[in-house]
Amino acid sequence: MSLTHIIHEAIENVPGARFAGVVGTDGLSIEMAYADHSDAYELELADLELATLAANASAASNRIGSGHVRAITVETEDLTYLASLITPGYFAVLGLSADSNLGKARFTVTQMVERMKAEI
Repeated sequence: MSLTHIIHEAIENVPGARFAGVVGTDGLSIEMAYADHSDAYELELADLELATLAANASAASNRIGSGHVRAITVETEDLTYLASLITPGYFAVLGLSADSNLGKARFTVTQMVERMKAEI
């Protein structure tokens, strides 16, 4: 099963999902897919911004000496962003509407990570 297929299934399985993908802490997007919504948000920037966020969180954790960052959650007024470590340097990400089911979204990200580890 391809990363693209896993990512698209994640979007389909979480009502309110806006995007899903894989980002690297080097600032590069590995794979990203967007739901068919006409958002006012600049979601095309999500991969770059989430990669930067993951890189900064990882660097901060390393400086503190607390180990690898395993998960990141950012909740804003309109959107929630979830990121979960696949392997050091790579995160599965999911962006969803703030009123979406966060428990289902977290479960979906966990499933994404497990399935992606099998692909890598």
